[in-house]
Amino acid sequence: MANEFEYYFISRANNPQHPLLIADTDCPPYLRTQEYIENPETMAFCLGKPIPRKPKMVDYHSTPDSVISKKIFDVLDNLNVKGIQLIPTIITGKNDEIYENYWYIHIINHYSVIDKENSECEWNTLGKIRALDKLVLDEEKLKPVPLDERLIFRMPEYRVEPLFHKSVVDAIMANNPEGVVFYNVKEWNQSQQFD
Repeated sequence: MANEFEYYFISRANNPQHPLLIADTDCPPYLRTQEYIENPETMAFCLGKPIPRKPKMVDYHSTPDSVISKKIFDVLDNLNVKGIQLIPTIITGKNDEIYENYWYIHIINHYSVIDKENSECEWNTLGKIRALDKLVLDEEKLKPVPLDERLIFRMPEYRVEPLFHKSVVDAIMANNPEGVVFYNVKEWNQSQQFD
């Protein structure tokens, strides 16, 4: 497959009308765990600060983790992506209105596939990336993992943004979602998210 190693970062569109989300204080502790969750409870989020004057709910919101609408849920559910769980979510709006038909993408797959020699990043003392200017993936580390098991994954060294394979990106974007942007890892730089 020509694009077997083509990956993208997912990000929210740079639009001040699209609110950030924060987990409700009573939310189950699913964020950032790597384990499959049996019978997950519905997650609860609310709008994060700064709250837009006229918030516009779209197909992708970040917490900074990923919360998606039914439009993107249907794509991921139909693809039957391994190593993720789509956990039902409700969002409380600015005036206590409730938005349903959202899901949290719980990513279980974590692979250490950074080409440290050719990537440009600052590391902390715990072996995690503190600042990332350029990311190069090590294809030799990716090869042993079957493609269907790495369509969406996180890197343990850089848990800020998950990676989405081109095939998943193409399927999502074919449905014209609002509020989501994908950046090719090979072309990505830190300033793109603010363009």
